[in-house]
Amino acid sequence: MLSPPTGMAATTRVYYFQKCRRAVYPLEFILLFSISLIPLFCGIIIFWGNKIALAKSIAYFLFFLSIWQIDIAFLYAQDYLSKPTIDFLFRLFRFGPIMIMPLLYYIAFCIFKTGLANKNIKKHHKLLFNKWIFYFVLLFSSVVYAVNFTSYGVSELNLIHEYPSFPAHYIPIYSTLNITFDLNIILVFVHSFLLLFICQKISDGKIKEFLRSLVFASLFIFVNGILSGFLVLPLFFSILNTICAAIILFAAYFVLQNATIEKMNQELKEERRFLEIILNINPNFIYVKDSNDQLVIINAALAELCNKSSDEMIGVKENKFNQEVLFIEEEKDSNETVIHCNGGMRIVEWQFLPIYFKGNHDHTLCLGTDITKRKKEEEMLVKSENLRVLGEMAAGIAHEIRNPLTSIKGFIKLLDQSVFDSNEKYYLSIISDEIDRINDVVGELLFIAKPQASGQTSKIVNIDKVIHDVKILLDSTALLIQASIEIQTKGILKTSAIEEKQVKQVLINILKNSLEAVSKNGRIRIKSEEIQENRMRIRVIDNGDGIAKFKLQKLGEPFYTTKERGTGLGLTVCFKILRENNGNIVIRSKEGIGTIVDIILPK
Repeated sequence: MLSPPTGMAATTRVYYFQKCRRAVYPLEFILLFSISLIPLFCGIIIFWGNKIALAKSIAYFLFFLSIWQIDIAFLYAQDYLSKPTIDFLFRLFRFGPIMIMPLLYYIAFCIFKTGLANKNIKKHHKLLFNKWIFYFVLLFSSVVYAVNFTSYGVSELNLIHEYPSFPAHYIPIYSTLNITFDLNIILVFVHSFLLLFICQKISDGKIKEFLRSLVFASLFIFVNGILSGFLVLPLFFSILNTICAAIILFAAYFVLQNATIEKMNQELKEERRFLEIILNINPNFIYVKDSNDQLVIINAALAELCNKSSDEMIGVKENKFNQEVLFIEEEKDSNETVIHCNGGMRIVEWQFLPIYFKGNHDHTLCLGTDITKRKKEEEMLVKSENLRVLGEMAAGIAHEIRNPLTSIKGFIKLLDQSVFDSNEKYYLSIISDEIDRINDVVGELLFIAKPQASGQTSKIVNIDKVIHDVKILLDSTALLIQASIEIQTKGILKTSAIEEKQVKQVLINILKNSLEAVSKNGRIRIKSEEIQENRMRIRVIDNGDGIAKFKLQKLGEPFYTTKERGTGLGLTVCFKILRENNGNIVIRSKEGIGTIVDIILPK
C-alpha cells in the first residue's frame, strides 16, 4: 500500500522539478541578450566620443561583437520563439562573427593609410595592404554570409536537452559549404597575427598598446568561440568571456583617449606659448579688452612702456588704464594720442579691431603704433622744404641786390679819382664801407642758400683767437646793457675743418642772442675745450631769462624767433653752417635760470 503513494510522490516531484526548470531557465535568454548589449553601448560611446583616427573601426568591432553574442543568445530562446524563427534569426545575426575578419584587415589597412606604421614597412608591404585586397576580403565574407542562408551552409538547428553543465539550447548542424565559414575564421587568426606584427612597427606607444589589446581580445574571443562551438565549454561562456574582452578593450580605449587628449592639451599649450612669444616680440603696443572694457591681454611692449608687469594691468578698466597708466595728454580725431611714460612723450596711433568668436563680438583688439619718429621725420621734411624755399629766395634777393651794388661801387671809385678834397674823400670812403657792409649782409643771405667754403680748408684756424676777436667786437654792446663777457679756455685749440669767417659768424649770432637774453648785470661765459680725440666744443653760458621747453624744439626753423623784432634767420644760418662742416649745435635752457649753447666742431 505504500508503493502507490510512493509512486505518486515521485511523479509529483518530477512534475514539480520540471515546472521549476521551466520557470528558471527561460531567464537565460533574457540575461544573455541583455549582456550582449554591453559591447553595443561601449561601441556607441566610442563612436560618438572618438578623438583618434582608429576609433570608428574599434566601434565597428564592438558592434559586430555585440551582434555575434546576440546571435548566440537566440539559441537559448526555445521557450520564447519557435524553431523556424530562431533558425532565421541565427542565420541573420551570424553577420557579426563573419564580418569581424574584413574589419581586422581594414584596421591594418588604416594603419598604413594614416601613416602610423614605420615608413620602411609601409613601403615594402604596400602590395599586401591596399584597397583592392580589402574589397576582395569583403566580397569573400559577403559570400560566406550568403552561403549561411542556404542548406549548404547551415542545414538545421538541433536542440540539446538540459543537463547539469549545459542548459537546453539549439546548436547548428553545418553542411558541406560551411567550410567557407571555417576559412573565414582561419583568416581572422591570420589577420590578427598580421595586425600584431604591424603593432611592433608603430612608434606611438599608447596606440601600440591599444592595438595589442584589440588583437589579444579578438584571439581570446574566437578561441573561446571555437571551444564553445565544439561543446568543450558551455556555449554561454562565450558571451561572458566576450563581455570581459569588451570591457578590457573599452578601458584600453579610454587610456588611449586620455593620452590623446593630454597630448592635444600639451600641443595647445605649446601653440599658446608660441602665440605669446609672437605677441611679446611685436614692437607695437597691443592689448585686448572685453565687453566690459576690462583689459584681458597685454603684450610685453605695452607693459614695458608703462613700466609695469602684464599681470598688474590685467582686469584694469580701459578708462583707468588711459588716465593713470598711460597719462594720455591729448586725443586727436585720427585715433592719435600723446602719452607720457617713463619721462618721455610718445605719439601713438591706435587701431581698434573687433574680434568675432562663435558669432559674438565680446572682445576688441587694440593695436598701437609708435609714430613719434615718423612725426619728427615729417617735421624735418617740412623744415628742409622751408629751408630749400628760403635758400632759393635768398639767392634771388642777393643776386638782385648785388647787381646794383656793383654799379654803385664802381661809380664811387670813379668819383674818388676825380675828387681831391680830403673831406669829400672821407665821405666817399664811408659810402664805400657801407656798401661793403651791405654786401656782407647779402652774403649772410647766401649762407642760407649755400654756405661758403664748406668742407676741409688748408688754412688752420685758431679757435682761441677767434673767440677773443668776437669778444672785442661785442664788448661795446655788452657795456651798453652793463653785462660782462668772460672767456675760459683749456689749451690752444686749432682746426682746419672750417673757415675762420664761418666760426666768427656762428659765434657772433650765438653771443648776440645771449646779450639780448640777459638783463642788467648779466653774465656770459665762453668756454672752449677738447671733448674727444677729434672733436672740440665751444660752450656759451648765460644767466638770461631762458627758453620754454616747447620752444626749444623749434629753434633753427626758418623765420621762427622768440624776439619781437627778430627775423628767425640767425640760428638757421648757424645750423646750416655747422651741418655742412660736420659740426652740430646743442641747446639746453631752463626758464628763469639761463641757457647753455654747445657748438661742436671737428678738429
